[in-house]
Amino acid sequence: MNQKKIPRYREIADNLTNAILAKDYPIGSQLPPEAELCDQLDASRHTIREALRILEQAGLISRRQGSGSLVIANTPPVRYRQTVDSIEDLMQYGSQSRLRLLSVRELQADAALSDLMHCREGDACIELLGVRMEREEPFRPFALSQVLFPPQSARRRAKLLDIDTALAVMLTALDARTLGRIEQTFEAVALDAQAATQLGVKKGSPSLRAHRAYYDRAGKLILVAISWHRGDLFRISTVLKHESP
Repeated sequence: MNQKKIPRYREIADNLTNAILAKDYPIGSQLPPEAELCDQLDASRHTIREALRILEQAGLISRRQGSGSLVIANTPPVRYRQTVDSIEDLMQYGSQSRLRLLSVRELQADAALSDLMHCREGDACIELLGVRMEREEPFRPFALSQVLFPPQSARRRAKLLDIDTALAVMLTALDARTLGRIEQTFEAVALDAQAATQLGVKKGSPSLRAHRAYYDRAGKLILVAISWHRGDLFRISTVLKHESP
């Protein structure tokens, strides 16, 4: 998959976050002033401010005009943040985290599933179930993901039903170069018993459910992904811009 380069402000934010978590800047201390960070990191004032904004959103620092950036925590309350501005940004979600498959199975489409997957009732769809976690974290899932495929060719069906090859098939299908559009909706829900168990929280805990349908450039459905994110470990943010005239 062709991955988008991480923006400079994001790289700086990650490095400062790691320094705070390593207690290079203990709670109660000040980060270097913006001008000093610009010189140290060879970055513009705008880039530094964007990086500091990310740390503030993560609950690591408090910023006040004329008072600098005060470190207020060394364990961010939000452990995973997704910033989305394009299809390529959404694909970065997969490269910055990892999916551990728990099961694969075939489902016979009922009325609801056939409507969701644009197929006929009785058709064979495929379900991948897994947990998603940060790449550099020990096993601590922040999301439970259900990935649904419409009916497939015999060859792809066999690979998707093999837990050793299913993930590779999914990643190939989600090549950003061939995607046409992604339809997504978000909803705040309470976790049921199964999801809560997989995410290590109590039944009824708050979560953000993301429902995404991926289509190719011809408008054909590739797959549907439904993910339940732990409310205490995940945040999603978007950037809205004026279109060029």
